[in-house]
Amino acid sequence: MTKPKLRLKLQWVFTGLIALAAATFFYIGFRQHRQYKKDHIFIEIKPIHTAKGWGYNIYTDGKIYIHQDIVPALPTNRGFRTEEDAMAVGKKVYDRLVAGQMPMVTAKEVQDMGIIPDSTTQH
Repeated sequence: MTKPKLRLKLQWVFTGLIALAAATFFYIGFRQHRQYKKDHIFIEIKPIHTAKGWGYNIYTDGKIYIHQDIVPALPTNRGFRTEEDAMAVGKKVYDRLVAGQMPMVTAKEVQDMGIIPDSTTQH
């Protein structure tokens, strides 16, 4: 084999190795980024004012995950009386979600918090 042909062959092998290394690093970075996003979800809670009173939304990564416009766990279809009431129950649900628990509250928990549905609007 002549030197120019050998040199050309070595250049292709070297180029191929660089491309393989780049693809490997890209794949490893992509997997790590995906795993990080899976392990680190951004969760936030915001109060909402509705026709029924107050409620809250819980967002995960900017998308609505829980939309709660009525007092949960109670046999009514009424909103929270105040923004503070809505956020208190929402915070309890949020904390459970962050802890990896079922994001819900019971009627007893809501009543123990002194949360009473808004009686001025019935839906």
